[in-house]
Amino acid sequence: MLNIQTLLRIWLLCMLAVSLSCTSSKKLLKRGNYYEAVVAATDRLKKSPGNNKAQDALRTAYPLAVQYFKDEIQKAKVSRDPWQWSITADAYQSLNALYEAIQSTPKARQIVSKPQSFYKEYGQVKDKAATEQYQAGEKAMRTNSRESAKEAYYLFQKANMYLPGYLDIDKKLIEAREKATLKVVLEFVTVPSRFYKVSADFFYDQVANHLRNQNRQYMFVAFYTPREAKSHKIKTPDQVLRLKFEDFVVGQTNTHRNTETVTSEDSVKVGEITLENGKKKTIYDRVTAKLVTTGTEVISGGILSMEILDGYHQSFIYRDEMKGEFIWSQEWATYQGDERALNAKEKALCKRQATVPPPPQALFVEFTKPIYDQLVSRLNRYYRDFA
Repeated sequence: MLNIQTLLRIWLLCMLAVSLSCTSSKKLLKRGNYYEAVVAATDRLKKSPGNNKAQDALRTAYPLAVQYFKDEIQKAKVSRDPWQWSITADAYQSLNALYEAIQSTPKARQIVSKPQSFYKEYGQVKDKAATEQYQAGEKAMRTNSRESAKEAYYLFQKANMYLPGYLDIDKKLIEAREKATLKVVLEFVTVPSRFYKVSADFFYDQVANHLRNQNRQYMFVAFYTPREAKSHKIKTPDQVLRLKFEDFVVGQTNTHRNTETVTSEDSVKVGEITLENGKKKTIYDRVTAKLVTTGTEVISGGILSMEILDGYHQSFIYRDEMKGEFIWSQEWATYQGDERALNAKEKALCKRQATVPPPPQALFVEFTKPIYDQLVSRLNRYYRDFA
């Protein structure tokens, strides 16, 4: 079974190969990117073993890449770099990743017949690298700030990469993430309405569900409803996110009526006359009708305020407003006179009947849809910086 270091190296190689797929190994070699050149060349040779440029690049780049990492290891030892063991371990991991890239590519194995592996050397330094990262993480935690806790989390994570389960690393990761996480309590203000029986609960539920999904996406931001905050024993959150409908109208109705006389486009039969010789003659003429068109618009709209407050001092950090509107409309008509004077559109209008507008709650839902889209965009943009 592959260990975590091997799996990580394979994953990194795959990601690097994808990112280098549009860059030739020859170009990378010219830039001095020896490691990347080897990865690109082996990836190309998997797909096209006869690629001469990739073969030449691999033949030249591999020994240069090996020498580069050996030099990095030597420099770390001589200079007594504070990250000496981490630099050394990373270099050995890179060398082993190149070894695996070549071993997994038949054509590359023909070109580099004796690739070097450094698993033993890595095994000799990984404990020291893990200790180095762990101790740096503990030091960062003592600084007692969100940013330093975030730094500590990544240091502990790297220590765990070198040596999974090192000391109490699982506990340290939980502590660091907890300390680094911005805790935001949601405050949804009830809609004040003297005239309408409407509720914003559906809207607030949508927002809460979206932010719960963000909890899974953002590493260092967590959103809580007041009930959830209480169950997590969060007495003073870092921030309070307050949403409130400042102003809204539901069902403002405007009606317009238009009366006009319409005439048929062509002449139509209007009657018959009997001529002196006894024969019948059809009479054609244009006909008219009085058309009354009625239209109704029901306008609903409102303003949502978004306020972000400091949880400790209740001072404003950020404030914004979003507007939304929804117009429900209908149109119908009646006529007096000759139906043949009406065109197809006018006849269709006359077949319609006035209908009852949607209830206030449905109209409220509709005008908040564009507000929701604006709100989500602003929240994502704001909290991305904390993630």
